[in-house]
Amino acid sequence: MSKRISIIVLVLSVLVSACSYYDEGTAYFNTYYNMQRIMGEIKDEFNYLDENARIKPRVIVPGLDSTTNATREGSTFNPQYQFLKAFIIDRSKLQPVATKVDSILLKGSKILANHPKTSYVQGSLFLMAESYFFRSEWVPCQQKCIELVERYADGDYSPDAHLLLAKSYLIQRKISQGKQTLSKTVDVAWYKDRYDILSEAYRIQAELALEEGDLEKAVAPYKQAIAQSDDDQVRARWQVDVASIYYRKGKFALAAEAFERVDDYTPDILAEFESKLYHAACMVRLDKLDTAETEFKELEDNRNYAEWNSYVAAERLALERARKGDLADPGLIAAERKADTSFVGRPEVMAQNFQKAMAFYKQNDYEQALTYFAKAKVIRTPVYEVAAKYYMLLKQWEDQTRKVHTYTSAIVDRPSQKDSLRPTTAKEVFALARVHEQLKNTDSALYYYRYAYDSTTENDPEKSRYLYSQARLIAETDPETADSLMMVLNERWPKSAYGKEAGLTLGFSQDAIADDAAELYRSAQSFRKIKDYAYAANQYRAIADKHAGSAYAPKALYALGWMFERDQDNIDSALFYYGQLVDRYPKSEYAKEVFPSVEYALAKRNNVEVADSVLLKDLDNDLLQRAKAGEKDALQQMIDNNANALQIQAPAGLNGLNIPGMKPGTSPADLLQQQIKNFKGLALPSDSSQVTRDSVQIRKP
Repeated sequence: MSKRISIIVLVLSVLVSACSYYDEGTAYFNTYYNMQRIMGEIKDEFNYLDENARIKPRVIVPGLDSTTNATREGSTFNPQYQFLKAFIIDRSKLQPVATKVDSILLKGSKILANHPKTSYVQGSLFLMAESYFFRSEWVPCQQKCIELVERYADGDYSPDAHLLLAKSYLIQRKISQGKQTLSKTVDVAWYKDRYDILSEAYRIQAELALEEGDLEKAVAPYKQAIAQSDDDQVRARWQVDVASIYYRKGKFALAAEAFERVDDYTPDILAEFESKLYHAACMVRLDKLDTAETEFKELEDNRNYAEWNSYVAAERLALERARKGDLADPGLIAAERKADTSFVGRPEVMAQNFQKAMAFYKQNDYEQALTYFAKAKVIRTPVYEVAAKYYMLLKQWEDQTRKVHTYTSAIVDRPSQKDSLRPTTAKEVFALARVHEQLKNTDSALYYYRYAYDSTTENDPEKSRYLYSQARLIAETDPETADSLMMVLNERWPKSAYGKEAGLTLGFSQDAIADDAAELYRSAQSFRKIKDYAYAANQYRAIADKHAGSAYAPKALYALGWMFERDQDNIDSALFYYGQLVDRYPKSEYAKEVFPSVEYALAKRNNVEVADSVLLKDLDNDLLQRAKAGEKDALQQMIDNNANALQIQAPAGLNGLNIPGMKPGTSPADLLQQQIKNFKGLALPSDSSQVTRDSVQIRKP
């Protein structure tokens, strides 16, 4: 009997093993293998593998970070984290492989549903997370990553999932969560010996620190990792990264020293080439031209680096510029033409065009700078966005300079039309001043603002605008003069938008300014038209706070949301103000229009499919049935489903304000959830065309 039982147990165990083996085989050959194959095809299409595998040298441009900051609006430091854009797959790149991405999601769902006990669940979760990431669907991406790291904390895909989760947080501007996840990524990658993940995590940490202006914080993780690692090849790679950061920031002596230390380890061929190439480039910047020439010659003669000769040729152009000293030297121009024809469209050559453009720009030779910026933005390279920005501004400068010359000449040639031409001329001069201000040419901008003010007629309604621009520009450097100009504005144009803003800046009381909601609204609209969004927001908020009982209050909140959504692409702030509109003026026509779109945006953030007819109807059929039974209303169901997706931050400048409806200790997200929860009596649109698909698309106020 005992023997018979043993045989039965043995047979059953064999059958179970066979079934498990069969399940594994079926899951792999029918589904998981195809998921991996399709993902490989997608990444090939994106050139994703080349970028991450680092199979060619990097194009490193010194001073590019500070140049990027120089073209940003405003004088206060505000990290933009521009490097995050490189992680986002453009829609035009995604479209050709969209069906393949959908296929991965379908196959992954099939494995999770039909083969939940196989070893391919972990990989399927990660492939699905990557697919959502490629589709820019950040919330479902982070949900899959979190599910993976919670179920398989020690799994092979745990480092990858942590890194992808960190990127997802950062792209959504959840910087604090992103930094915490990056720190966890580093710990997990060390534990799993995933040096590729470590390198990427350190690079992102360095970029964050550089955006925040902390150079030592940027190199510190690399230095610590070099001290901890016992893999000399990896240490060499990280040493190159340290040196590259110094090189980017223009610290050429430190960079040269760091590049020399790469040879203390065992660099692979790529790290070896980069260290030697950019060490020679440092010698050029340190005016050690003979040393640089010798090092470039050694690189050219080394057959191991033959496929990267274009990089040497590009850096030689910098050497020639330093030798000649004259950017227009015929020999230098001939060398540039040779490089352009020999290495057509190469990023390293585009980078040299950009650097020469910046040299012309710093010499105030804008015409030549424009030519080289145009050459630098031919293809997508590390310098593309900055080159395109400067090209656009210099093109505007060229056009406005031509217009100003035309009008000033007309005034001289046609004295009888002088009075009619002066306001138009001043308007074009003002536009030229705006271009100079964006180029950070403060002296030129101030000169043309004064020129616009002095050259127009006394009855020109734009005259107050020209004076206000002068005061705004010198407010930080010469506050006493700025206050004097503000006083003139308030006294001469007390009813204009700029005169009233001057009064507010000077601290005059509302009685002295004699302002009302209608004029405040017109003032806000005027500031918005000239793209002074901060001042426009102040005026709109003043209406909502000080004229809450007027008909303009809901209109101002609506306009605030519209401005943040359409003009500044800040959906978080738009939702914040739309939420205040719904809470404080639920019966207004503006609240009725904005409510379904806010509701749809919240559902979309949580990847909840919303029907075209009735927004709440299909969010969750089970909860809907319970809502009908009285357990939970459908609006509360929507709030619950979007609780994690709703990560709204109050707009900059509102910290510490007494926001109506917000209780102490609560966040704007809590406020907006409560606002929507309380807003139950509002009818939903019967026409689904009122609801747009991609954002909070509201009609223009």
